[in-house]
Amino acid sequence: MGAVLVHIDLDGDRPHPASLAALAAGRAVASSWGATLYAALVAHDSTDRGMGSTAQVVSAGSVPGIEGVQSLLSRAGADKVVVALTDVIPVPLWASVGIAWQGVLDHLRPRLVMFGADSPSAAELAPRTGARLGARLLMRARAVGVEDVELRDRDGGYVRSSDSGAAVVQIGGPQPLLGAEDDVDLVMLVVPGGGDERIELAGTSPADVTYHGGAIVALGDDVAGDAAIARDARKLAALLGAPLVTRDRVDRSTPLAPEVMIAIGNAVADLGGASSLIRIAQAAGKGADGALTGPIGGSLSELVESLEARK
Repeated sequence: MGAVLVHIDLDGDRPHPASLAALAAGRAVASSWGATLYAALVAHDSTDRGMGSTAQVVSAGSVPGIEGVQSLLSRAGADKVVVALTDVIPVPLWASVGIAWQGVLDHLRPRLVMFGADSPSAAELAPRTGARLGARLLMRARAVGVEDVELRDRDGGYVRSSDSGAAVVQIGGPQPLLGAEDDVDLVMLVVPGGGDERIELAGTSPADVTYHGGAIVALGDDVAGDAAIARDARKLAALLGAPLVTRDRVDRSTPLAPEVMIAIGNAVADLGGASSLIRIAQAAGKGADGALTGPIGGSLSELVESLEARK
């Protein structure tokens, strides 16, 4: 009988509750089928191990930082714990953990792969796992039976010990009853390659944001050469106590996080949290919260005069 593999998502420094529920169901299935139950997770490791181009097993008593996870998975019923090490920060996307997870699949060649139905990785990894194994995919399955356990989903699909071929299952259920035994075999799998370099994962590192809070005035390239518009833009910035942003001062890819951005002409910026975007342009365009449309010079001049009159 092939292996039963349960994917484990982490919630901080503990296994995600949905993953533990899948592990409980996996324990029932593995015991019924006479299979080995593996719990596998992907962990970050920036160490340059010089392992070449293929995944390799490295002997280790424990992996730094996850000793508590290893113990809990053992007490929840896992026979073996597999930790796939990758040099990228794991997030529940195939672009981040897909190469490492594929290394686990290639190493174990499981008969059954289980994901917690409500775990962060299930929606992304389960279908792709099924495609790579050529396996059936069951959504929202549950374990049925005691001595001869099978898995059934609400659409009538099922997985039994007598079936041929592999299956991938998203499953829910109760949390496992934790035992006292926490001695489990650990397999540390070093997988080269990291994440998919063709995809940039937004949010994996903090942005270097410029101009927090307040207002900014951004002058577009199309009007920066107009002396009158440039003069009024400087006046507007001074009246608002705001910096004047031009392309030669701040690159348009630099994240900005003002409370209000006043864009003059075709000014473009990467707004990281701006609450309002006001345009002074021939047309408002998309994404603007307010606009002064028509001739840019006239609209800007009238706005400056109005603000000066209130001083």
